[in-house]
Amino acid sequence: MKILSYGLDQRMEPRLAFFLRGHVVDVMRASLWMKEDRGAQDFLNLASSMRLALEDWGRSYRLLKELEEAFLSVELEGLSVYKRPISLPETEVVFFAPIPDPPSLRHFNAFGENPISHFAFGNTQTLLGHRQALTVNGLAPQGEVAAIIARDKQNGPASIAGYCTVNNWQDVSQTGGLAIGKVTGLGPWMVTADEVESHKLGTGLSLDMQLRLNGQVQQEGRFNKMSHGFADMLQIASETGVQAGDVLCSGSPINAEKASAYKSGDTIELELQALGALSTSIN
Repeated sequence: MKILSYGLDQRMEPRLAFFLRGHVVDVMRASLWMKEDRGAQDFLNLASSMRLALEDWGRSYRLLKELEEAFLSVELEGLSVYKRPISLPETEVVFFAPIPDPPSLRHFNAFGENPISHFAFGNTQTLLGHRQALTVNGLAPQGEVAAIIARDKQNGPASIAGYCTVNNWQDVSQTGGLAIGKVTGLGPWMVTADEVESHKLGTGLSLDMQLRLNGQVQQEGRFNKMSHGFADMLQIASETGVQAGDVLCSGSPINAEKASAYKSGDTIELELQALGALSTSIN
């Protein structure tokens, strides 16, 4: 299942949705439609944001999955409730980062030879969603995978709710150590953990990656040779406390591309198999 946060513009409070047949289906409106059309009341208890859903993930995911299944055979085009559209084509919405307000962003290097023992905190205030513009000069893209953490508000055990594509924009002058992005792109959505399970390969993931500049492939890589898995990262992160919505970034199997190749008007697209393509325009 692909779950996302969206708005009609960047000033709007992000709304929870799922992606189905090229449409962004608003969870709250879909839940209201299920009540009015099908007499189903349970969906009205769904959270209105990704952060709240991750705080009660077991129940939230069950209901979200049932809601998605209910709409598999429903024609989405023109469907509305209380004169509000239930879904919109993906081209008509603004994508926020799947979790727009993570409590923390942690950068690991899962491709090092030494055992993972530490991480660096990133900046949660400089997140970009799919199709948003990068306005900071001198940064280079680096493709990674992120795990998004679920943990109920009663402080039960933390788990991985899902994964998403990461573009970790780092300073080109940065050398050595962990790649701490000055800006982090996440998206376009979170793919739930059950759908990524079949791609697990030892500690790695059998996911191919492409970095494209204006449609032309610049770099390719794979995540199958991760020397440390997300279970290791979650264990290390848990030693300093984790919350619902925390993001764990894997590090990259390839080196950052030089930012000097990019100019205003360029588009960088980072696509990971099964997780989707994250597009960033350069301003």
